[in-house]
Amino acid sequence: MNTAKVTDLRQHLSKVPHKADTARLDALSRRFVALLPALLDEFFVASDDFLFRLAEKTTDGFESGAYFDSLRALRLEKNSIREAIIKGVKKYTDEVAEGQLDAESTDAAPKATELSLMEDDTLERGLAIDSFTNRILERSGDQWLAFRERLGVLTGRKDLNNEQTPYNPEVLGRIAMGALEGGNWSLKTTLMLFRLFDQKAVSKLLVFYQSNNSWLIEEGILPNLKLLNASAPSRPDVTSADTFEQLGQMLNQRLYGDNPGGQAVPGGYAGGGGYAGSGPGSLGAGMAGQGGPGVMVGADALQALMANLTRVQAQASAAPVSLDLGEMKLWAQAQAQQVTAQVQGTQEAGTVSLVAMLFEYILDDQKLSAHMKQLMARMQIPIIKVALLDKEFFTESEHPARLLLNRMARAATGWQPDEQLEDDVLLDGMERIVTRLNHEFETDLAMFDAALSEFDDLKAEYDALQEARLTPMVEAEETQFEAHQNQDRARLFMDTLLEGETLPEDAEHLLKRHWYRLMRGIYNAHGEGKAWKTSARIARELVWSLQPNIQVTESVRFSKLLPNLRSGLLDGLKALGLNEGERDRLVSAIDEWHQPRHQPLTESVWADQERLDAFAERSARADELVERPQPLPVDEPVVQHKPADLTYYMDMVATFETGSWFEIENQSGKIERGCLTAIVGLGSKYIFTDHQGNKVAERSAIGLAMALRNDAFKVVDDAPLFDRVIDTLVSELGESGKTRH
Repeated sequence: MNTAKVTDLRQHLSKVPHKADTARLDALSRRFVALLPALLDEFFVASDDFLFRLAEKTTDGFESGAYFDSLRALRLEKNSIREAIIKGVKKYTDEVAEGQLDAESTDAAPKATELSLMEDDTLERGLAIDSFTNRILERSGDQWLAFRERLGVLTGRKDLNNEQTPYNPEVLGRIAMGALEGGNWSLKTTLMLFRLFDQKAVSKLLVFYQSNNSWLIEEGILPNLKLLNASAPSRPDVTSADTFEQLGQMLNQRLYGDNPGGQAVPGGYAGGGGYAGSGPGSLGAGMAGQGGPGVMVGADALQALMANLTRVQAQASAAPVSLDLGEMKLWAQAQAQQVTAQVQGTQEAGTVSLVAMLFEYILDDQKLSAHMKQLMARMQIPIIKVALLDKEFFTESEHPARLLLNRMARAATGWQPDEQLEDDVLLDGMERIVTRLNHEFETDLAMFDAALSEFDDLKAEYDALQEARLTPMVEAEETQFEAHQNQDRARLFMDTLLEGETLPEDAEHLLKRHWYRLMRGIYNAHGEGKAWKTSARIARELVWSLQPNIQVTESVRFSKLLPNLRSGLLDGLKALGLNEGERDRLVSAIDEWHQPRHQPLTESVWADQERLDAFAERSARADELVERPQPLPVDEPVVQHKPADLTYYMDMVATFETGSWFEIENQSGKIERGCLTAIVGLGSKYIFTDHQGNKVAERSAIGLAMALRNDAFKVVDDAPLFDRVIDTLVSELGESGKTRH
């Protein structure tokens, strides 16, 4: 395995057309505009009420008057604000419908004003819009992701980011903020009104993305891009007595067909291991009380039957020790046949048959090791006795014997033998319980209460040992995650940008010390806002402007860049609190290096170009650190993903909880069992261990989704064993009935 950075979800979108689907984009544009009237009506009502209440509550007369002035201005300018918002959105959506995607593509050249650090007012507006955008995207969740993927199909571009996706929240936020800024009131009032707009717009946009995902599905645009986890297939209620009555009736039908005399007919159902048929080994009629053929077993006969079963039960110590599955099946079938011979023609035959088939499926269960199957097989006769003595075994999900069987099977999932087999706490404890039941259980059902309590104590001891093994590993992973979360984004950016770079001393000092402090302060105070990105752009442009021969090879861009670059540098150094003398000295030194240099082109231009290419590559890597945090290192293979969306699998990953078992295909093709032991950092890393606590795999969320999509990871069904077997029996008996008819 190798350490790999997992690529972004949108890179796994299936192929999309090259031309924009203008018809559907036009329909979406109309839908986007249509949500505005109701939204603006709600906004203006709320704004009027909000400003009125502020004016009444405020005790400062001057401030109260200002709020009343704002209220009057809002009422006067309401129509012009409404018109500005609708007109702005309409202009934008018309451009989208015509295939003019984004005027502010990430590939576009920076605007003249973008290189200057924003003043406080501009920064506050930007932060408000960013907050509005992020809140809607977070609330929309998978609906937004799915909408973005489908818009990639409609626009013919599979590389859309959030900002480039048509009808994204930021577009509406910018237009609304621009319209409100034109009002005759203070910035504080503008921001308060925008916050009200934010509150009203969130629900509208959530509905917009959800409803249009549904519409695009109907239109055939990525219809298999599932947004919710597939609901579990319905199954019969295995706690219902009706289920077992139906199961018994189906079993009887397979056993005897239309022959009520109790003799098996040719071609009748023989289960998986041939428990039915004519002769001494054939099964009886069915479960007691269901009205099938056969006679009721009296109390004396039942007592004699229990005594005989106790003798058969004692043979459990003679279970095969070779762990060969074939031998185990033959041994279990021989036990079952001894019992069925004694109940043939009675109403208890179906009960015995059902339990026998239950254990046949246990022996076929791929989730259990051979050691565990041998243990479970030795439970067959005690469970048959329980089923004969207490019919609630089938209908009561909390029956002690049924719980014991389910919990032992659940604990055995993923267990594998190792060199320390003789000291295995779980195996030894289960061995003691099974042996005691076979040697001592006759008719006292309370023994299963005691056995269940003993097993629960055993499992608690086993879990405590597992936790002790796993705790150091999990703590180390969490420590690594915390260190990753606290990574100095500004330092990582600057180190990447300047790696191997040779700059004038003053420029290097400015970037490594002063500009680094500025970027760190911006990030800590405001996060990934526009000021953070602008400060990073200024640093990149400064380094670019100092590349050899750049004045010659990129003279036009160089000349246009300098005034705004200089202004941005001065703004940043001023924000840091540097005195005027130090600011002037640093900027003057940079100016000196920016003086026109009219050196002739020589052969060195090729070396300079290589250096510029290397800087471009570093600059791109540094820019990635600005846009998003460095991914948490995850040791996972780089795999070729099958062309399909991952949304469904990402939804599935989000539901996983620790303690779930998986079949994991490693790189050599071997299948091994792994338990989801820890989820580090709210889904940043999923860690899987074997039953001894050894790490067998780790995946990022998207890496796990890819593995599920490629069938390299498969969830082990953790439904109770009894329920799974009954589901299978009902299904197979039903299918057998369809075949016969």
